[in-house]
Amino acid sequence: MNDIKKLIKNTIVQILEDNKTDALIKKIVKKHDEKVHFIPFRYRVFGGFLQSLNIQFGNFIEVLIHDIVKTEKNIEIVKEVSGIKNTNLKISIESDKLIDEYITDQQNNFDNNHLSNKFIELQKQIIKNEKHSQNIVSYKHDVDICFYSKLTGKYFYVEIKYNDDHDTGKFVDINRKFLKTYAGLVNHFKVNDINTFKPILYYFTKKIMKGNIYIPETTNIYRGDKLFSEFFKTITY
Repeated sequence: MNDIKKLIKNTIVQILEDNKTDALIKKIVKKHDEKVHFIPFRYRVFGGFLQSLNIQFGNFIEVLIHDIVKTEKNIEIVKEVSGIKNTNLKISIESDKLIDEYITDQQNNFDNNHLSNKFIELQKQIIKNEKHSQNIVSYKHDVDICFYSKLTGKYFYVEIKYNDDHDTGKFVDINRKFLKTYAGLVNHFKVNDINTFKPILYYFTKKIMKGNIYIPETTNIYRGDKLFSEFFKTITY
């Protein structure tokens, strides 16, 4: 218990330090300096800073998961891509188009009974495209975490979200970004087999706002304790 409390405290302190910058304060000051308001100026600036921290709470979960993974003996973070903002990933034009078409097709022709098979075929085609295509485009992607399991010999890409509460437009963007980041990592690591590299969309809470029509819930979406029970041995959910 003391270990997890220390881990959480250190993670929160890190986020506070990362956001306690002159640039952020100056930005908030400039924003409120141009307004006439009955709330005293210093309180509005402080409130803006607190709001910025609230937005960063999702990042808190990401940093926390990173710190938990570091405590595990049988898991190794792939440092070259994990937690790095605006990572330059290459993806074939064929996969880029394929993912867009997949998203559109699922919106128009969703059938839950066929989702798992269609998702498997999508991954196989992405791997094939990234292996053979010479038509490449580059995207800037935020890779939340990528790690290697010494027990299974597999790599895992995990997109981390605090809660499943996004509106429709944001929901589509999350899934599209998730799939294109996966394709970029397939290209980066030269993945040859669907069974050696697994993409996981992880929600820290167990809330389900709506069914996911793009990613299979039973295999590639993890919620709450599932990530912990499958990979983490030192800390429980």
